[in-house]
Amino acid sequence: MSEIGSPSARRREHVRGKWDYDVDLSNGRERTVHAVKQLVGTPIPWLMVMLPVFLATSRAATEIASWGLAFLILSYIASDSFAKNREFHFFRIGPDIALAVCFIAGLFSIVSSQTLASNFSEGSSSTLDSFGLIFEGLGQLRWIPLLYLFVYAWELFPGLNRVILSLIGAVTAISLLAWIQHFQGVDWLTGEALTRAPTGDAPYFVPRGFFGSTEALATLLACALPFPFAAACLRREGDETDRTTWIGFGLAVFISLALVFTYRPEFWWAGVAGLVALLLFPGDRRFKLILAILASIAAVWFFLFLAGNLAGQEGRSRADHSSSVWTSIVDEQAKREELHRTQMNALVKVWETSPLLGVSGAVEDMQAKTTDSAARYEAVNIYFLILARGGLLGLVAYLVFIMHHLMNTLRLFHEIPESHHKHRILAAGCFASQCAFHAAGLFWSTMTEAFSMNLFVLVGSISLYMTEHYALGLVPDDNAL
Repeated sequence: MSEIGSPSARRREHVRGKWDYDVDLSNGRERTVHAVKQLVGTPIPWLMVMLPVFLATSRAATEIASWGLAFLILSYIASDSFAKNREFHFFRIGPDIALAVCFIAGLFSIVSSQTLASNFSEGSSSTLDSFGLIFEGLGQLRWIPLLYLFVYAWELFPGLNRVILSLIGAVTAISLLAWIQHFQGVDWLTGEALTRAPTGDAPYFVPRGFFGSTEALATLLACALPFPFAAACLRREGDETDRTTWIGFGLAVFISLALVFTYRPEFWWAGVAGLVALLLFPGDRRFKLILAILASIAAVWFFLFLAGNLAGQEGRSRADHSSSVWTSIVDEQAKREELHRTQMNALVKVWETSPLLGVSGAVEDMQAKTTDSAARYEAVNIYFLILARGGLLGLVAYLVFIMHHLMNTLRLFHEIPESHHKHRILAAGCFASQCAFHAAGLFWSTMTEAFSMNLFVLVGSISLYMTEHYALGLVPDDNAL
């Protein structure tokens, strides 16, 4: 039977152990639809597994994979609509009203920007023409259709556990790369020297992974950290401690140290926001793990600056050097905060042009540099950026969506039975990861960067997909999605 099944049917049988496909290959139309499904659907499970790897390595591959996946899912659903016995039926994913308002507000903003953007452009470096504004505006809204299509992809091609394992594996590899770059100081893709860390004479560097952006690296680490932390700490039936607990424990410490090596306190706080969010869930060993992370950071800090003394700073005490390092980090952060204020003031001026709908696309270049280094970083608060580009209507709709999504994910956790331990880890991890992502948005434009936007869509689609199935009570075990 499975030899003539569709790719979706075979995948659902593999994950759920239930066959659900009926096709009459003697019928010419059914045979054609079946052939199209085979062609379109076969790559989809592989793309879903590889997407987390691309998220950690390549901006171009991430965009190609996400849009390739969206195109294939649309094609699969379109071909399925011609089948006699359809495999897929459209359904609501939860925060549909808020998402619809976000999208409609964005479209109205694009229309209004055709006249307003010209006024803004006269006093700025923005050179977007009418077509450029439309293209830029639609690009800002692409996460909404992607979110729907990713949820539908999970419905047709289930397999949450292996995709999350792929994500954690990719983040572990990128954390190792961050460790290496911190000491080696070379961007492996370009061969360029990395920016020196604000550590005085100590020979350390600010890693940026494969992204070319410390913000993207730090956001990935902060958003992935809650998953191993939840695996290590969430309470399970019988109060057992298995290898998942210990692996999660080790990965949480390892990823936390990679996040510290970014020397960006604002993203440290994003990571902390994710870990604090996990305190809402029943767990054990949480404070032990937090103490282990803090002790590891203290030990590494001590070792690094002990090594710095041995490398030629004998005239200064370790305490003095550590203090000067912290002062340098704070001074660098103060420069970024000043740039934040400048950028936010500029965005407010854009918003004042059209308070209700904003000016889509008519925003100056967001990339900026510090005064002391050539380090590229994004300085724009995403909420001010949404306010400028989507107006009050767009920002309120986005905030309503965030709150609705977070509350749904929190409720999801309590609907999952304790016997479904893996899914409880996923639900808690998704909630905390979203909290970390939205906290990072206070410090840079998360939703305009391909890496972070697709990461948000991936994690958000997982929680929405799980919510849909647990609300209907259709999950027999924690391998069934």
